[in-house]
Amino acid sequence: MSGNITIKQLKVINYITNLIEEKNLSTGEKIDTEVNIAKILDVTRTTVREATRHLLEEGLVYRVRKSGLHVGSSERNINLTGKFNVISHFDYQAKKQGYKGSRKVLSASIVPVPSEELANLLKLKRSDFVYKIERLMFFDNIPVSLEFTLIPTNLFDQFQFSQLEISKFGYIEESTGKKVKKRIQNIMAVNVDDEMIENALNVAKNTALLKLEEVTYLEDDTPCEHNISFIKAEYHPIQNIIERRL
Repeated sequence: MSGNITIKQLKVINYITNLIEEKNLSTGEKIDTEVNIAKILDVTRTTVREATRHLLEEGLVYRVRKSGLHVGSSERNINLTGKFNVISHFDYQAKKQGYKGSRKVLSASIVPVPSEELANLLKLKRSDFVYKIERLMFFDNIPVSLEFTLIPTNLFDQFQFSQLEISKFGYIEESTGKKVKKRIQNIMAVNVDDEMIENALNVAKNTALLKLEEVTYLEDDTPCEHNISFIKAEYHPIQNIIERRL
């Protein structure tokens, strides 16, 4: 969690996280309103709002207007029906299933932008450079996701790859001084036919996986990464919530 947390804010954070565990709330389920939490804990609504901001950054909760706090992280793609997706935060999803989430950087290097298409997505020139990173995600000792990530080098004075084994977005925000604003994702089902992916995830050839391709943007709309992940679907459930804008 970023920033300084006061004792009262920590009280709110502990209350909310304990409530999620005690009630065994699932992604998308309502926790409570900030007003009611403030009354229960005898703190101001501002204190609750600042505390929940930290949980929002961690992807553990999200706000729904006129409803309150809900479990999970919200990424909204607004259209005529007001549709948005809720995708569980990695560490939260691991904990929810009784595992501990961890990450391992398999390789890291600096390379020219691989293609014109990727240069356009990242708003770079073909002559620019990116950090090329392969990262394996675990639930305990079970490999559940393999990531292939490109991050523009011009966003950093220096890059500590070991920090990606703690929190990728946390490190990007800390290094750039800017918040991650949005992630545009495309998800499809694929049958793996790549020996490197098969070995990393310990799956057989033609195993069905989720392929997630995304571009992530900072608060000033600067693209900060392009990522392709291959995910074992049984360990990464995705829930869609369809809500009509009234």
